[in-house]
Amino acid sequence: MERIAVSVTEAAEMLGMCPKTVYQLTRRADFPAFKAGNRTVISVEALREWVRRQATGEGAAV
Repeated sequence: MERIAVSVTEAAEMLGMCPKTVYQLTRRADFPAFKAGNRTVISVEALREWVRRQATGEGAAV
């Protein structure tokens, strides 16, 4: 079963970025991160959509 949300570290691996950069992205209003208890998690589906928007110029540049 595919997970629907991942940690910042896992999202960083998916994106080919370092976790520090992804933590910085979590502060952006358009980035699909949210708090679950004291953890920051990222929706996989929304992350894919966010990347698509970035790649097509529909979102703000990274």
